[in-house]
Amino acid sequence: MWRHLTEAPLLARWWTPDDLRVSGLVFEAQEGGRIVLEYRDVEDADGSDLVAGYAEGVVDEAHPGERLAYRLSPRLPDGGLAFTAHVALDLRTTGTGTDLDAHWRITDSTVDSADFIAGIEIGFGQSLDKLAATLAADAHSTDTETGSNTDTNTDSISNDARSTK
Repeated sequence: MWRHLTEAPLLARWWTPDDLRVSGLVFEAQEGGRIVLEYRDVEDADGSDLVAGYAEGVVDEAHPGERLAYRLSPRLPDGGLAFTAHVALDLRTTGTGTDLDAHWRITDSTVDSADFIAGIEIGFGQSLDKLAATLAADAHSTDTETGSNTDTNTDSISNDARSTK
């Protein structure tokens, strides 16, 4: 699972909600590493439409296989800061795979970003669902390639994106 959280080609497969796609990504998976995320509408296959979103950030913690924490700040259409997302992803090995706990905290929000913030719960939930599907497909593909009949290597994500307020 760590690779899917830190390697740009694997991140690009799942790191947007269903109606968007990653069109540019830099993810330097070490403390102080730079993050740049650009995304477009999923239907804009040739990149001819305007960029739907852009964010920059920094990796705060990177403990392979255990914890990844970063700050990511999406930009408004005028280039101003929309908000800063403080994200911590904690991994725990279990008897059947890996559990992922995702923690989000939003700071520096602006009035202009209210609609954007309102969609985070749904969008991040969709992204985590895509990650789970990607991990399951990769596990199945690996099992098929190696001739294994077991599915005990499948990583799992425990995702409850509902608000606790």
